[in-house]
Amino acid sequence: MPTTIQQLETTFDLKYIKSIKWKASFKESSNGIYIISINQNKDYLPNQNNSVSFNEKQLNIWFENAPHLLLYGKKAITEDIKKQLEAFWLADESILYIGKAEKQSLSDRISQFYNHKVGKKGPHKGGYWLKLLNNLDELYIHLYSTNDSHIIEEKLLTHFIENVSELSKEKLIEKKLFLPFANLQLSSGVIKCHGLKYHCQ
Repeated sequence: MPTTIQQLETTFDLKYIKSIKWKASFKESSNGIYIISINQNKDYLPNQNNSVSFNEKQLNIWFENAPHLLLYGKKAITEDIKKQLEAFWLADESILYIGKAEKQSLSDRISQFYNHKVGKKGPHKGGYWLKLLNNLDELYIHLYSTNDSHIIEEKLLTHFIENVSELSKEKLIEKKLFLPFANLQLSSGVIKCHGLKYHCQ
């Protein structure tokens, strides 16, 4: 059964702050967890017809910022990259990314995400696949306060992995680590098999 945000909130007793639209400014001084989804409704789940499309401009920026980008050891081209990313799309999940603000406030961490340039190593390369989406400006960020963000983040991701639907598993190119679309790792050294090299330079 796909994972809803409300499910995570209830299961892990997350302290909800608020939900904001992507690019909205806000002030929040606490550390915490943020979950990025395709809908403001925390109970929402799409169906398997929920497709993905990519922003050509952002793909070009990626190639410019990471000119040595390789896919399975070969120089990457746009169409191959699109097909590769599509193979990680979970159509029946609303959650696209789960992140943490551990060393700075939620406001500061989200601001880094807003300002991050695809293909760069900083300030927020985690989740950068989101910035390649055509519907980026329609996404929502759900904010939660916690002092144990590192531990909680891994628990949330593990729960997500364990509940990915069988239909989605069949479609995914990744057959072991069923992370949200834009999460590339579960923990240090436990990385999604995405086939990309030199993708952040």
